[in-house]
Amino acid sequence: MLIKGTDLLDKKVRHAEANEDNIELNGILLNKYDFSLCYFTFEEAVPADPGNDKSFDAVDRSVLDMQAATSGIGSQSTPISGTGYPVTTKTRIKETYYIPWHEIVSLDEDIVYQGNERQLDEPEECLESTIFKGWTVETTEGDKIGKIHDLIFDTIAKKAVALEMTEGFWSKLMGEGNKYLPIAGEPHWAEKKWIVEPEIKDHLVNTKDEIQPLF
Repeated sequence: MLIKGTDLLDKKVRHAEANEDNIELNGILLNKYDFSLCYFTFEEAVPADPGNDKSFDAVDRSVLDMQAATSGIGSQSTPISGTGYPVTTKTRIKETYYIPWHEIVSLDEDIVYQGNERQLDEPEECLESTIFKGWTVETTEGDKIGKIHDLIFDTIAKKAVALEMTEGFWSKLMGEGNKYLPIAGEPHWAEKKWIVEPEIKDHLVNTKDEIQPLF
């Protein structure tokens, strides 16, 4: 099945043993060399300081100090304004988790994964699938084909197989609408351009279902 990256990001994620799809996908990572799917990512709120859940408000601490200084003076049954007590706080931060694609068991309505393999550190060999959005696609002769709007993934091969193109030369010749180009050539990182051979233009198609991988 061929699917746009944006459509894949819109899917809910759940564990194979869970009934609820309460995880929201926020990233797709690709291998930077062959564009195969490496990981999907999601964020989860975790305690910022698990070992220190209690703290005192500044005003409350001054009240405590006054209570200690006046201990035994007057009646202690009259409450002093202000709480003057420890306040339990659970400050939470968002951590990004990286789940390997070999744990994916379904990409139908939801993304379903199994196992509990996850990591916190971003893999060095991978990159975000959205990194190419807005890049210009040009031929080696300098002809502009268009701009990258999205990547198209093959969920069976588990890799990016095509580019969704916008703002191309075809807008006047072939009508409006985005076109699709099988992945070929190579990215030029410094210039933020994707360079292909001139004959690749002949492989532009109108819908993603018409895409024929070149390799």
